[in-house]
Amino acid sequence: MRISNVYSLIALMAGLASGLSAASANAAVYVSYGADGQARFASERLDPSFQLLVPDSPSASPPAPRPVLGVAASARRTQLDALFTEIGNRHGIDPALVKAVAHVESRFNPDAVSPKGATGVMQMMPATAARYGAKQLKDARINLDAGTRHLKDLLNQYDGNLALALAAYNAGGGAVKRYGKNIPPFRETMLYVPEVLTHYEGYRNPAQPSMPSPLK
Repeated sequence: MRISNVYSLIALMAGLASGLSAASANAAVYVSYGADGQARFASERLDPSFQLLVPDSPSASPPAPRPVLGVAASARRTQLDALFTEIGNRHGIDPALVKAVAHVESRFNPDAVSPKGATGVMQMMPATAARYGAKQLKDARINLDAGTRHLKDLLNQYDGNLALALAAYNAGGGAVKRYGKNIPPFRETMLYVPEVLTHYEGYRNPAQPSMPSPLK
């Protein structure tokens, strides 16, 4: 199935750059589909086959609908709402962006642990978290603080390019560098970046109608 069908509302995303104080965000994402329907994402038009998916500045496009969660995940999100606001504002990152990352990473589950050892709401790897002095990664406050600081550092590293910062959050900065500062062609990362962007726009525009999303 083409990724555009899996996320049929991604093309509605717009205005993702506003609200980020780390830098003047350049959140443009381009997509190119191969003959087999496989999508490739990049932060610039690499060749004529690439079409703009997410603009780097606000436009008149309709905003993405609000994300939907299952009952348990929705309750967890509600419990964390005040922390998203507090920690996002403290570090100069739009709380809606922090919330979108937590949505995709863990469905707001402080006890989530991936097979690779990523832990907590923001799915922090212990080595990465240690750089921010974070050890108790199942503590939602500690985890969110470390994850938000890491996200801010990535935004600064990539001059406010939200798409690349998210790609590095998912795949690591080394992978982004190896592919010429573009979104790495890994299936997980190619799905991750537009999914976070979709939820980010949804959380920035909570008055919009709800959209279906995987329930966990």
